[in-house]
Amino acid sequence: MPVLHHAASWTSVPEPRPQAAVRLFCLPYAGGGSVEFGQWAGLLPDSVEVVAVNLPGRERRIRETPRTSMDQLVPELADALEPQLDRPYALFGYSMGAWVAFELCRELRRRGVRQPRALLAAAAAPPDQPRGETHYDVSEARLVSWMRRLGGSHGMPLDDRRLLAVVLPRIRADLEITDTYRHRAEPPLPYPVRVYTGADDEVVSPGAAGLWSRQAGGDFGCRVLRGGHFFLHERRAELLACIVNDLEV
Repeated sequence: MPVLHHAASWTSVPEPRPQAAVRLFCLPYAGGGSVEFGQWAGLLPDSVEVVAVNLPGRERRIRETPRTSMDQLVPELADALEPQLDRPYALFGYSMGAWVAFELCRELRRRGVRQPRALLAAAAAPPDQPRGETHYDVSEARLVSWMRRLGGSHGMPLDDRRLLAVVLPRIRADLEITDTYRHRAEPPLPYPVRVYTGADDEVVSPGAAGLWSRQAGGDFGCRVLRGGHFFLHERRAELLACIVNDLEV
């Protein structure tokens, strides 16, 4: 499967589709990478071109310093993506990625460039919800315990000390982005906002997920899928069916 790299490795395209009706930029959860979306292209119709966002500090960018603040990450990401906004597109973000996608939408609006067809946000509390406890600055034992509880290891042996030494720094960096993020009031987004949440997600309840409606100018929808915080893996086919329906492609 060909993988094209663009914009100084900020994105990769698992399956190029120059005739696709829409590009779908996908942003991962804390500690995740573009690999999470590598199989999506083969499961989505030809009308959708998947563009996975590669964040610093992981995968092929492992030697780069991870970003630790929203104000640092989003302008860099906007710079990198602007050349790829030459056709209709949408932004999908999962957990941390949902907040990054949301702030990216607002940054692109401030720049006056082409706007997305939709914001698709999954497994994330509304950005204006008050913050709870932080996780980036806790002990390793507490952080690993929290990851186990959420089901965020995805088969990764959390007892492997050498592996933890590699992955925990990027997870902490990503969690610092979300833990220190503070929402600033701006007008609602003038295009559809779609939210997906897990029925058993202990991070964000379906009721809380519905409060994303405050960020939508009018066209809003919230879908509750079976599963916990990582229904991205548990209910992938169901999630992708929702995305196709909401993109109307």
